[in-house]
Amino acid sequence: MTKTIDSTERNQIPEVWETEEDKKLSTFDLKTKYKKYLQTHFQGCKFFNKSAEIHISVSSDSVNQWVKKSRTRERIILIQILDFLLENSKYQGFPYPDRKNRSEIEHFLYFNQNAIINEKKYNVVLKIVKVLGMHHKFYYYSLENIQIK
Repeated sequence: MTKTIDSTERNQIPEVWETEEDKKLSTFDLKTKYKKYLQTHFQGCKFFNKSAEIHISVSSDSVNQWVKKSRTRERIILIQILDFLLENSKYQGFPYPDRKNRSEIEHFLYFNQNAIINEKKYNVVLKIVKVLGMHHKFYYYSLENIQIK
């Protein structure tokens, strides 16, 4: 299934924040909550990135990587807007080889998108993997602080 976002949303910086309910949860429980969210809202879906003009899927491998890499509350709650990130992030321009030289991986692609998380502005860097003979898959994202002057 492919999801799309209205073009008026494309030019906005997405914003997410912890709810009062989220704030009461431990980081472990918050991750458990949003892992279920990731599985029920995005796993098995395919999204079209407008910048690179490719489809990006979210698989069980994507969920496993997200669980491993999402250690902070900001990275955990950001999963709520994964569809927006996959569709609207800007492609960095060329594929990168796998540093570990795994034979099943063709290359990685990197994308950027600004986001506001709990009232702080971040650059979200998405890493997308291209597996040999398959489609592009969401691998993980990282966050970089943006200083506002």
